[in-house]
Amino acid sequence: MFNNRFEKLSFIVEELQLTLYLATHLVDPFVARTLARHILIRSENFIAHARALRRPLLNNGFNIGSYHRTKEIYASSFEEYFKVSRHRLSAHVQDLDFGRRIDLWNDIEVEKSRYLVDGALEIYLSLKHLNIPGYVLYSESSVLVGAQLIKNLHQYQSHALGNARLELASDSLGLARSNTISGLNTTAVHSRAAQLALIRRWIKIQIDLLGQCSSHAGIVRILKARIITDIVSFCDCLVTRQVGGGSQQEMEGLDELIIAAGQSSDAITNFVAVSNFHTLLEDARNVRNVIGAHVEVDDVCTISDLTTLLDDYDLDKTLIFYKLASAAFIKTCRSIIFLSMYAADGQRLSGITSTPSKSVSFLSEQEISAPAPALSHSLSDVESYRTNLGYWIEGDEILKEDARQFFWSAFGHSEIVETIEEVEQLGGGQRFSRHEFRRAHKFIEDFIAGGVVADVFDKVVELILACRSGWPYPLAEILIRNSRSATIPRKWLICRALGEIGSDPHLNVQGFLKTCAKSRVWPVRLQAVLALYKSFIKNEGLFRLNHKGQQKLAYVTFVEPLLSSMSEEQRLICLIAFASIFSGPDHHIFSKAFDQSLSSLQEEIKKSCVKLLSNEDKQSKITTLSQLIRNFDYVGVCVLVSIDLSAQQKLPTLREQLLENCCNRTIVTANHDCAWRHHAMCFLLRGELSVAHEIITWLSSKSPESLDLRILAAEIQVDIAGQKELVRKEVETIRRLFKLAPEFSVRLDNVEEKIN
Repeated sequence: MFNNRFEKLSFIVEELQLTLYLATHLVDPFVARTLARHILIRSENFIAHARALRRPLLNNGFNIGSYHRTKEIYASSFEEYFKVSRHRLSAHVQDLDFGRRIDLWNDIEVEKSRYLVDGALEIYLSLKHLNIPGYVLYSESSVLVGAQLIKNLHQYQSHALGNARLELASDSLGLARSNTISGLNTTAVHSRAAQLALIRRWIKIQIDLLGQCSSHAGIVRILKARIITDIVSFCDCLVTRQVGGGSQQEMEGLDELIIAAGQSSDAITNFVAVSNFHTLLEDARNVRNVIGAHVEVDDVCTISDLTTLLDDYDLDKTLIFYKLASAAFIKTCRSIIFLSMYAADGQRLSGITSTPSKSVSFLSEQEISAPAPALSHSLSDVESYRTNLGYWIEGDEILKEDARQFFWSAFGHSEIVETIEEVEQLGGGQRFSRHEFRRAHKFIEDFIAGGVVADVFDKVVELILACRSGWPYPLAEILIRNSRSATIPRKWLICRALGEIGSDPHLNVQGFLKTCAKSRVWPVRLQAVLALYKSFIKNEGLFRLNHKGQQKLAYVTFVEPLLSSMSEEQRLICLIAFASIFSGPDHHIFSKAFDQSLSSLQEEIKKSCVKLLSNEDKQSKITTLSQLIRNFDYVGVCVLVSIDLSAQQKLPTLREQLLENCCNRTIVTANHDCAWRHHAMCFLLRGELSVAHEIITWLSSKSPESLDLRILAAEIQVDIAGQKELVRKEVETIRRLFKLAPEFSVRLDNVEEKIN
């Protein structure tokens, strides 16, 4: 009659032992505390089960006086020191005073955790001498004496510490970590958003650890239980849970707090409305309630039943659901300016040195977390250049950012090897300027000149562009010095890069671009013309904005010579590309300085496109064209014209040119979802299905409430060779995650027909 209870107590004791073992072998105190929360949860579970055993033992005549006193001392200690942390930082994530939360967090440390773990083991072992039928002997898990787990933890830690950098932290425990820049979250809506950012961090840590410890069944259970519990907490903080008034779990979710702050929570409410949010959440909550945050006390459920439930639970499916809920949170934060910092949580910061302040150790020492590794070698050392260029070309995103920061500093502060004088003609006079060509510039120049393959050349140009806002003149000079023997594809890329750099006055650049602007090779000519145009917009625009609309050079005077001798088709492509530049991030700021010229440009584009449209339903097409231009969606303009030309079987070269220049982003994609959807359509019209699918999938990930985008991605993917099994799983996922209106069900049915 006692077997089930003893099996549950033994299970809890083992999980306490395993969790403490994990926490004490993790270097980062934040990660250690993230896992040690499970000790608080299982300690409370142990107390509940130990108390539930008392009455049956008494009724069967066992002398349990010592057992009772010991467990109540243990329970009292837990109530006094750990109850709040268990309820508000572990099983749930609930409101706390800002300073109180940090104090409670730092109070989760090794000695207190060991007291709970050892105390539970001592109480359980004390029952052995009573010879109670069904008592389960406790034996230490083999994991605790094996070397493989330590090896896995070392792999996780080496990767995590290798990626340690100063970061922006907007979660509610950011001030409790080293290498962070954080702030206070004191208002209700900020506090809730900070809690959500915190839970996202916990879940990511636990998912990463799960990947390293997947061969250890006991640890997998611990991590699965933690992830499920935290996902439920995340959803409860995101969407207000309907519970009885006065309930311990009663609190306002971010959705209601945003409305109370006078803002829209549509990204959250729309996601909840179209998805099976509550059903999927309750599925996770049911597991959380019996084996996640609790271990079911009722004897009806055996520990075998509970562990089987946890083992069989499809965590991957729940993580897909969580990913959508997390995306709804991020989209909400990005749409509300005072919450935007929470969307940026975890962003690494470059060019800033971290302070020597240290987080409070989980262990007994003063320090655990290693400082950010220093990769900034000597700014004039060639070997340092080679190392960091290797990081840029072959490293992950973190190493690439370190390399970019290194070269940014080297381009500005390495040893000067040459001084270049530039003479600018100013009407009746001249203006002289001096530019420093440094050792870092010379290294990149020589590296390219030494002969590199196309992919490496492209990445070096990307590095130059990533540093272009610092010292544009010498960066442009590097490209010019390597342009003389450049192949056609490299000339195309050099022209494009020079336009983005915008170095002016720069006679060498101007001479090269003007020569290329007369090239018989149309792609090179187009990029050269656009580079000259971008440079003009940037430099003339700055002058106009700083001089209250005064002009150094009239727009028409500069632009018309660029377009001379072009065919009508080439002129239209140029005009659309010109207009699209103002919708991009680098030149949008100058649109006001050219508002009249831009209006004339848009009108000319409209007239030229109208001439190309067929007479069938022409007025509707003109209306759509006007809307696209008004929304600065010039990629959409190209899609509209291309589809119409294809239907007419007319001007195939123009159609192909429009699509190609949208795909390579010569025609800039505006920064809104509709324009990016049209960008994907360009690839689709060219038969490049994989790229189109990638773009639509990315758009869908940003808008979890958009079932249309998710199904569109499946409709594209089903036509990609070898993807049908993935599409089958995606269709199943969509049907499980979302409430399907009839039109969406029909579309999914059509996708399934193609699979079968």
